[in-house]
Amino acid sequence: MEKDVIIEDTLEKLGTEAANRYIAHAYCYAGTCEIRFNDTPFRLAAGDCMIVVGNKLVELVLPSGDFRCKVIYITASFLGMCTPDNNYYVKGTTTLFRNPIMQLTEEEQAQCRKDFEDVEHRLGQTAHHFHEDVLKSTIQTLFLDFYEFHARIYGYTEVPLQAANLLARFFMLLEEGHYRTHREVAYYASILCVVPKYLSEICYKLSGFSANYWIKRFTLQEIKKLLRDKKLSTAQIAEQLNFSSTAYFNRYVQKNLGVSPLESRR
Repeated sequence: MEKDVIIEDTLEKLGTEAANRYIAHAYCYAGTCEIRFNDTPFRLAAGDCMIVVGNKLVELVLPSGDFRCKVIYITASFLGMCTPDNNYYVKGTTTLFRNPIMQLTEEEQAQCRKDFEDVEHRLGQTAHHFHEDVLKSTIQTLFLDFYEFHARIYGYTEVPLQAANLLARFFMLLEEGHYRTHREVAYYASILCVVPKYLSEICYKLSGFSANYWIKRFTLQEIKKLLRDKKLSTAQIAEQLNFSSTAYFNRYVQKNLGVSPLESRR
């Protein structure tokens, strides 16, 4: 049975299939960790917190020998029950897709450590008659502090509720893996009951990138992971990702990654 909340002391799960259904919230106590996310290198250092909302976009996790951290993995469904009653999470989410790391002040570091300790404490109180409710409340406090850190770094602005919900649902479809078989904006717009142009406009306005960009980004990350599995042929990968032919798959990879599937495996 899948646990809704998991706490670990390493980032070993990050970027693996085991973390695909989770949102990772990490705090670095010591050392550094090199991370490649969304085709961009980042460094998590002591005093930083990190929130990974797109586990499929993680390519590299390389901790230093003295790296120490605490990670809280929360399923998307449980996270939805803990999310505070405001729509700031959408601005945070779109920013974190571009940079998952927030550098904290000393005061914020102390608050973040306390929040992590409180969540771990409440998670262990399984005999508490209201265990789930008190855990949700504690996680919500953690989220509100994350929002405050984010607002200090990026500035606070209101996000229209309708637009916020639309973008959140779009990203959820991508996280669920719909891009494996559907890579047209019209498909997602149809599910979300809007026209493709409106979805693209909202996506660009709130995230800085078009809907097509995010569909392609998730697709390319999946392709790179599958190509690293030498047991799979390019024909098998093309079939898994619903490409009409191996030749079309090869052209897609060459155009978007700059190398052929064969060259990427050398």
